Amino acid sequence: MTAFDSESAALEQRALAAYETDRYDEAIDLFESARAATDDPLKSAELANSLSVTLLKHGRNGEALEVVRGTAQVFREAGDYGRQARATGNLAAALEACGELDGAEAAYREAADLFQRTGDDEERMLTLNALSQLQLRQRRPFDAAATLQAGVPIGRAAGFRARLIQFLLRIPSRLLRS
Repeated sequence: MTAFDSESAALEQRALAAYETDRYDEAIDLFESARAATDDPLKSAELANSLSVTLLKHGRNGEALEVVRGTAQVFREAGDYGRQARATGNLAAALEACGELDGAEAAYREAADLFQRTGDDEERMLTLNALSQLQLRQRRPFDAAATLQAGVPIGRAAGFRARLIQFLLRIPSRLLRS
């Protein structure tokens, strides 16, 4: 690890500590400094995602969107589908916060597909839950129910809770058919 990388890592750790204690202004400054202190494009994209999440928490939605744009592409080109999925989910959240709901919906779907590809069922379910919440705010309850149902693991490998949720989510569609 070079001195340059070491400095970036130290700044990142301080930024994460500030974020965890809700000191968002400080975290923003530290994430920006950490990005400036690295010459690794993957690390820079990762730090941009952390910065974007922090900016969203601070209510600086437009800045969050600008920072996160393009980071998923960096990870895709590197073949890192896990980080691409997270970056796409962060893009979706920023688009939603900026009122770009069609773009947010498409990005949530893409992120969920990427999480499925990587086998990360928990993150996929959380992403589909965020999409479902967006659909509910758009007054699309049946789409939201279908999205939630798609996010719940199915089959014998699914636990009791997952099977119960699947059953409950099927009730509205059964009522519509009767």
